[in-house]
Amino acid sequence: MIIAKDLVKKYDTTCALKGASFTIDRGEWANIMGPSGSGKTTLLNLIGCLDTPTGGSLLVNGTETAFLNQKERTRFRRENIGLVFQQFHMIPHLTALENVMIAQYFHSIEDEEEAKEALLRVGMEHRLDHLPSQLSGGEQQRVCIARALINQPKIILADEPTGNLDKKNEEAVLEIFRELHREGRTIVIVTHNPEIGEIGNKVIQMSHGEVTCITELK
Repeated sequence: MIIAKDLVKKYDTTCALKGASFTIDRGEWANIMGPSGSGKTTLLNLIGCLDTPTGGSLLVNGTETAFLNQKERTRFRRENIGLVFQQFHMIPHLTALENVMIAQYFHSIEDEEEAKEALLRVGMEHRLDHLPSQLSGGEQQRVCIARALINQPKIILADEPTGNLDKKNEEAVLEIFRELHREGRTIVIVTHNPEIGEIGNKVIQMSHGEVTCITELK
């Protein structure tokens, strides 16, 4: 599903990625781990077509994304990838339901029932008409997962998805990811949490912009 070969990303004089290479198979759950500044989020942004590499090759679901222009990257991301961030990025004046439907808008679709089903799936059917300010952190994250799922993406990318959550909400969110994984979705999570690092199929360890170790989990 994801094949990275000698990925390089430079920002002026800073080299955030220095020849990263790895593969993530279809349906795998991979955790990207390492200290702050190791290149984890940069790598996730490249996989999610939020940025482009300076050098190397990145094949995602059969497409060489390194050579896509901005319009092509946007279309590819919309059709293949669901994004979940540590910061919830909800629009404050829209309800939970409307925040999910905004993802449909970018796909030229408006299906309220489908959006309700996505929220039902993450246990938020009772909070459809609530604004973000009326939701807890865990509830906001579940809305964001519903939003990421609305276009049926093949790949789910998450950047510290439980970083702002207490233990109870962390476990609730992780259970949603487990269910997505059981369905055969490809899951890639950037995390500092060693407990999350023990879930899934592999850990890609990073340091100073390089992949230093890839561990297959049982």
